[in-house]
Amino acid sequence: MAFLDQNIVTQLKGFFDKITDDIKIISFLGENDKGKELDGFLNEVSDISNTIKYESYIFGSNNELEESYGITRETSFTIVKNNNKTGINFCGIPGGHEFNSLILSILNLAGLGKKLEDEKLEKIKTVSKPLDIQMFISLSCTHCPEVVQALDLIAMNNENITASMIDSAVFPDEAKEKDIQGVPAVFINGTLASIGAKTFDELLDIVQKS
Repeated sequence: MAFLDQNIVTQLKGFFDKITDDIKIISFLGENDKGKELDGFLNEVSDISNTIKYESYIFGSNNELEESYGITRETSFTIVKNNNKTGINFCGIPGGHEFNSLILSILNLAGLGKKLEDEKLEKIKTVSKPLDIQMFISLSCTHCPEVVQALDLIAMNNENITASMIDSAVFPDEAKEKDIQGVPAVFINGTLASIGAKTFDELLDIVQKS
């Protein structure tokens, strides 16, 4: 089953072919249908251009690697640049509105996407303690991508920050345990920090104060 429309593939190939950095997607899959679905999806993404590499592991088979990337759930993947952690994780399959979040993360890491002003970069670099940002989303949510993309951009510019998009439909028990009533719901180091639509500047202020 094809996950990506051929027109989208053609458009993305033009961007991906410009990538000069070593960009790799590493997945940690469950031995179930969701794991197979994510594997198929990521294979299609990496097949768009030979500039994107892909490798997969069974979740739990390499605990040291999972810990190094901040992976704590199966059906997850991380993006690596030049063999270094970027802090960008996706838990679930970023289809729907979140497909753009994945693509923009790749392009931003490759220097082909959004450029932040020096003032914002300086604010991001003031964060000196480890922050584990978890963004619970719904693939049908129109406000979620803006929050995911903003926090991904923040994370990739500070090695102390990890940002993980988490599809509440794939991890319903966790969403229920956290009593998530609406999305996007952002948790920082386990504490609810934001819910609903937010601008980049609002999210940066929240991250700075965490």
